[in-house]
Parts: sequence; C-alpha cells; structure tokens
Amino acid sequence: MAARILVVNPNTSPEVTEAYVTAARARAPQDVTFTGVTGRFGARIVSTPAENLIAGHSALALVAEHAAGHDAVILAISFDTGLAALRSVLPMPVVGITEAALGAGLSGGRRLGVVFFGEVSRGLYRDVLNRNRVDPVGFVAIDVDGASDYLSPAAKDQAVLKACADLKAQGAEAVVICGAAIVGMAARLGPQFSLPVFDGLEAIEACLSPHVSSLAGPARVPLGQSIGLSPALTRLIHGRSE
Repeated sequence: MAARILVVNPNTSPEVTEAYVTAARARAPQDVTFTGVTGRFGARIVSTPAENLIAGHSALALVAEHAAGHDAVILAISFDTGLAALRSVLPMPVVGITEAALGAGLSGGRRLGVVFFGEVSRGLYRDVLNRNRVDPVGFVAIDVDGASDYLSPAAKDQAVLKACADLKAQGAEAVVICGAAIVGMAARLGPQFSLPVFDGLEAIEACLSPHVSSLAGPARVPLGQSIGLSPALTRLIHGRSE
C-alpha cells in the first residue's frame, strides 16, 4: 500500500536519521516513501533522563513543523520519547521503534531477551519495558564509549552476538536489539544466530498494518493557551480543538 511516513529523530545526530531512513527504504515496499527529520536542539545521543525530557519537546516541535502531508509517523528514538504526547495531538498513527520491536518479539508468546547500548541508559530502557508491560528473561547492556562509539554499530556485532547467546542460555526465545542508529543489525546478525532477532525496523510493518489506525490518540482540549512556543507547535497543541 502507498504510504508517506515521517521518521522523527529528536536526537541532534543526522547520522541516526539517515541510518534509519536508509534501512527503512531498503526494507519497505517501493510505494512507501520516508522523510527523515532531525532535532535542532538537545543531546547528540539521548542517554539520561534530563536529555530524554528535552527530546520530548524536540519530537513535538518536529512533528508540528513536518507532519502535514504524511500518513504516519515513526518515532526513531529507542526510548519512544514523547510517544503518548504525540498520539494525543496528531490525527495520524504514531509508532515507537522499541514498542514495535517488542511487539514483534513477543508475538506467539515467546520469552524475550533485550539488548541495549550503554549502561547509563538502563533506567530509561526499563521505563520503556514497563510501559509496554514487558518483563524480559534477560536485559543486557553493550558497553559504548560515547556517542561516536554508538554511531559505529558494526563494531559491536560480536558483543551483540555474545549477548544474544547469553540471553538464549537464560531461556530467551527471541531477542530485541534496542537503538535507532543500529537498525538493520537484526537482519545482519539474525542469520548468525539460532533465535529470531528484532530491531526498530519493525515499526514499518506496524505503520502499514491495517490495524494501525487504532494507534492514533484521541484529541484532548487544553485548559488554556501556551506561551513561548513556536507558532507551529502552538497550532499542533491547540489546533485539533479549535
């Protein structure tokens, strides 16, 4: 089915946006088009709660400016930052990449293992798991030495394969690899591993699902006006009730 999908990366790393869009175009049907947008303020790579809060504002600002003319939004940040807020103001489906990967991994009642990058972000990933009511059999961090290291995902292939083997030993029947910059890793490493492996590209199937309309949130009427926001963001927050 033809679809126009906006890929929103509220980090300030265009490399992450390009990595996701490139991988998405390679996987999606030819009649699906992707437009990638990158945050203009905030962290290069979000890894702490304070940075994540700022990224929520960034995500709202990006969709306010760019969502018109699209059929769905993919939120290309592994914490699904601002997902509930975006659904509350957009009249189109919004899919979080980790939400989609977890849903695919759990399909059929499989026991799930989770791999993520950076021990500093364990709490943020735990929040994502809790929001999705996922209790993994294992939850493994891959060490990264700063943003540049994270942005070189192929260098982590062996560490991820070892983590997958460890998760299998703990009883995992499928593995989810979290991260926006690493999308495509599941397809690359899956043939080397004996369990199904998923990553954030599962959001594409979620966007194209006939049931995706259920992901659009109901309009909410604010109690008052907003001050100091961009005109586009002000319209987004108030426009559906005016």
